Amino acid sequence: MAPTDDREASPTPLPPLPTPAATLSDEGWVSLVRVLVLLALIPALWFGIIRVTAATWIVPLLGGYVILLALCPRRLPLIQRPDLIVMLDLLVTTLLVVASGNLDSPFLYVYYLTILEAVTRFNLRQALAASTATTAIIIFLWIQAGQAEALRTPGFRLGAFIAGGFLLALFSGILVQELRAVRERMQWAALLDRRLQEATAKLEDQLRELQFNNDLAARLSGELQVKGVLEILLRAFLEIVGIGRGVAYLCDGDGKPHLVATHGAAPEGSQPASEIIPPALPAEATGGEVILYQVGTADPRGHAIVASVPLVRGTHLRAWLCGLGDAPVAVPDAARQRIRGLAAQGTSTLDAARLHEQMKDQAATDSLTGLANRRSFIDRFTAELARASRTGRRLSIAMLDLNGFKGINDTHGHAVGDVALIKVAKHLARNIRGADLVARFGGDEFVLLFSETESEQAEKTVARLRIDDLTIPDTGERSLPLSLSWGIATCPEDGTEINTLLHVADRRLYTMKDRLQNLK
Repeated sequence: MAPTDDREASPTPLPPLPTPAATLSDEGWVSLVRVLVLLALIPALWFGIIRVTAATWIVPLLGGYVILLALCPRRLPLIQRPDLIVMLDLLVTTLLVVASGNLDSPFLYVYYLTILEAVTRFNLRQALAASTATTAIIIFLWIQAGQAEALRTPGFRLGAFIAGGFLLALFSGILVQELRAVRERMQWAALLDRRLQEATAKLEDQLRELQFNNDLAARLSGELQVKGVLEILLRAFLEIVGIGRGVAYLCDGDGKPHLVATHGAAPEGSQPASEIIPPALPAEATGGEVILYQVGTADPRGHAIVASVPLVRGTHLRAWLCGLGDAPVAVPDAARQRIRGLAAQGTSTLDAARLHEQMKDQAATDSLTGLANRRSFIDRFTAELARASRTGRRLSIAMLDLNGFKGINDTHGHAVGDVALIKVAKHLARNIRGADLVARFGGDEFVLLFSETESEQAEKTVARLRIDDLTIPDTGERSLPLSLSWGIATCPEDGTEINTLLHVADRRLYTMKDRLQNLK
């Protein structure tokens, strides 16, 4: 099964927070219209097209204001402020309307332009200021005229209609704009909330993943045996996929699996987990891929589902973790991602455990013969002495020496001597009980440890270990002149300390060698 890609697509970035739309272009053309109207009023007043009182000083006032709007903003940054421009509009227009002395004054419409400019900016404060000033000047003129009919003139009604339309458009636009802004902000807030929930869920998943990895690392860090490491990995794997039973296989150099650990009991009538056979490793597998397949069961109604994960280092298969389920197994992407992390961490720990066991074996094993070395023998001897002390049972050791070994080295060379030592070591290992121990003590000396054995029984066992008929291929299959001398010591008769027993056995060994030498 090809591994699935668990990489998550990066989330779409949040849209920018909605802001009111810019209206610089609208403000520009409204201001241009206002200036053009003011410019058109100057010749209309000058040539008498519009007749008002006090025209002689209204024209200079109006012309000076137009010049101020046209030339001064570049030199006076304060004139560029929209609020100040609107306030100047209201002030100048009020003076012009008051000077004209009637409600039909064309200058009254400059107020409407001010309101229109505020509408384009959606500036309620400016619009209300212009409308209030318009209302105030109308009431002022009405009081001055003393005629109620002045409020019914066409100019006033047209102005009131235009002002009302502008204000209605203003409030409608402001309302629509605010509603749109509120809706956009609510949408943005909902999107932000959803993203926060997704981020929180992702952080919680990452926290659980981190906790799982930390717990797994803590359990693995204290385990230095290959079997223990595979048992921990198997339990963690079964927990992830939700299966109650499974097996772990350790693979040798050629990838052949060997059953090392099992977990969970098989229900009655179900296939034992130990009978699971790992699948063939896919060519593209890099380790950590979940492989699902069916196997036959004793139940004719269906098949069992096996979920297997290979532990791979480079191109070398290290182990298999297999889980057996009676129902279809679903492995979501998050679980597959966790399993890949488990496989990576487990493979490293498994390699470390194998290296530790190899180093331990090398430290406890003689490199030439493969037997236990002197250090390993002393450790075992110490443990057996403590057990014999508790149980009160006998314990015997035998020191062995090869007679004639020096002559083999001198005649045939050290290479043949090494072959002879290996032959003797294999012969001794084959002819002792599984509970006993044979070790190379150094040079051509060997030592045997017999647990729960009397001295007489140890003597009989050693006497049967004849080596005079061993043949060495490098010498033309001829028998070499090899024989054994030995000395036996038993606890507690000969002592209860390691050094004492070794000394007694060694003394008896050389006593036997001297006796054999005297017989020649």
